[in-house]
Parts: sequence; C-alpha cells; structure tokens
Amino acid sequence: MSRVAKYRRNQTDKHSTGLYNREAMLNYCEKETKKLIQRELSVDVTRLLSPPTVPACLLTPCHCPPAACLLTPHGLHSEPTFSSPTGHTVSPRGPHVAPGPHVVQEEAASSIFDEPLERVKNNDPEMKEVNVNNSDCITSEILVRFTEALEFNTVVKVFSLANTRADDHVAFAIAIMLKSNKTLTSINLDSNHITGKGILAIFRALLQNNTLTELRFHNQRHICGGKTEMEIAKLLKENTTLLKLGYHFELAGPRMTVTNLVFVPVAADRVWSMSSYQVQQMQDGRP
Repeated sequence: MSRVAKYRRNQTDKHSTGLYNREAMLNYCEKETKKLIQRELSVDVTRLLSPPTVPACLLTPCHCPPAACLLTPHGLHSEPTFSSPTGHTVSPRGPHVAPGPHVVQEEAASSIFDEPLERVKNNDPEMKEVNVNNSDCITSEILVRFTEALEFNTVVKVFSLANTRADDHVAFAIAIMLKSNKTLTSINLDSNHITGKGILAIFRALLQNNTLTELRFHNQRHICGGKTEMEIAKLLKENTTLLKLGYHFELAGPRMTVTNLVFVPVAADRVWSMSSYQVQQMQDGRP
C-alpha cells in the first residue's frame, strides 16, 4: 500500500442502514407528498389574502375634472367626484387599483381562444382538430368551455389538451361530452392533473360512446393506483370501439387484461386485412 493510500479517506466506507422496508418508504413518500400539497395550498391562500399594492403614482393628488370618465366593459361612464378641504379631488370609491398580472393574463388568454371557441360552437367545417397542447396561458375554465362546445359538434375529430394542467373538472366535463358527441375519435390527456376519479368518469362515459378509438392519459400528476387500474380493465370489457390506449399499467393483471382486450384484436385485424389484401392480389394476377 502506498503512503498516499494510508492517509486517504475511504470513500466507500459507510454505516449500515438496515434492511429494506417497503412500508416505511411508502409512508415517507406519502408524508412528503402531503407536505408538498399543503405548501402549495398555503402559497395560493397567501396570494389570495395578501392586500393589493397601490402604485405610488395613484396616491398623488388628482387634478381630474369634477365628473371623471371611467372605461368599463360596458362603455364610458361618468363617476361623481368630490372636492376635499385641501382642494384635491376625491372619488367615493377610493384610489383606483390596477388589475393584477394574473387577471391581465387570464383576460389575454380568453381573448386568444375566443375565435377557435366560436368556430367549434358554430360547427366550422374546416376545423377538424382542436389542439391546445402545452399552452401556458390556458385555464381549466377555458378547457371546460371547449368541452361544452364539443358536446354537439359534428366536425371535430381530434381533441388534444396535453400538458395544460387539466384537472378533474375538465375530466368530468369530457365525460359528459362523450355521452352526446358522436364524431370525436381521439382525445389526448397526457401530462395533466387528473386523478383516478376523473379517469374512471371518462371510462364510464365510454359505455355510451361508440366512436372514440384513441384515448391517452399517461403521466398524470396523481397516480391512479391499483384499484383504479382494475376498474379500468373491468370497464374496457364492455367497450368494443377503443383501439388505442395511451397508459402504462403498473399492475400485471390489468395490464394483461387490457392487452388482450385492445391490442390483440387490433393485431389480429391487421393480419386479417393483410391476408385478404394478398388474396385479392393473387386473384387479380399481380405478384
């Protein structure tokens, strides 16, 4: 052993941490998840309860005329003002506070999606796909409005809303829409915040829908769980139109059941179509 090795600390030496405990690991993950959710909720509540800040420019003396005109969503309206003993003009509503950045962002988002939303409501024959994937400014309320517009639409065939922070409210709206819509063939819900309740509501609605052939809901923020996966496999036994399912089942039982229900019939149908095509070629005398 060299002299340097004698004084060098062993980097691989460590104390034993005991045997692997699966229950302890699951409890730790559950506690950390609850802490994260509580932290996010506390931040949201703090933002809602914090008083709005008034810019310094709005606190300076006002020299407006006695009847100041205010721009409202319904047009220009005059507001009475009163003169204080110091000579300044005072409004009965107090100092005007500018809207926050989140309010401005929501109004801009609603204006962006107004045109495509109207096209969906009016059954525009050229609009066969609604794609809002990875939209940063879209809200759950706008997604619900799109879903309600698709309820009686007879043109749109693809509805993609991956990575839009859609929650169970959007999933329940999609479930209601699927019971009436007879045109939609594909829905993409990947990378959202939908729980097992929302997923099951969609699969229960598929029992009354015979046109949807593709459904994707992989990589949700909340894990579906084994009970939800078994219920999905049970509901799929009564569905005969779904051909593509974008989700990785954690349990082997539901995974094999869904594979036999969805993917094996598709593969068999593909083999049958290829064999019939070859037979047709042989009858026509083509190589």
